[in-house]
Amino acid sequence: MGYTYVETQILDTNPILHFSLLRLQLIELIRTTVTAPGPPSTAAFTPALEFATAQLAPRAPTSPAFLQDLERTMALLIFPPEKLTPQLKALLDPSLRQTVATAVNEAILSSQGERREARIRNLVRLRNWSEQKAREAKLDIPDKIAFGVTSDIAMADDQNGQDTGEAMAL
Repeated sequence: MGYTYVETQILDTNPILHFSLLRLQLIELIRTTVTAPGPPSTAAFTPALEFATAQLAPRAPTSPAFLQDLERTMALLIFPPEKLTPQLKALLDPSLRQTVATAVNEAILSSQGERREARIRNLVRLRNWSEQKAREAKLDIPDKIAFGVTSDIAMADDQNGQDTGEAMAL
């Protein structure tokens, strides 16, 4: 996996993010090995061990959290997937990929002086907050308040050209 100059700068200035990306790569190597059909051979673990030794082991002593994360990740090599503790299963959960991807995206946007989150998301949060406050104040508002935003598909599906009231999902 190659990085551009900007990405390299981001990773050089954010060791936690860099370690998270490397650990995610290690988890994917381990996942490939342990999910392959049949019992894995000793040699099947070599790429993961070499990667951990070259990329993560030198960084682990710089932070107790890094060391703990590396130890936990390496435990994936020891236990079969069906016998993992919830803490270890979480490492294999796709949500970890999303968490790391979000952190990378935020770091890239921040390095470019951009907002870390889309403005529309902030507007939706503000709308939800104000609706909640109105309900708490016992104001007379409808049970459901449509966003008033429809997609092109929803508009095409409505043969009368009327707003279908489909809410936008974020």
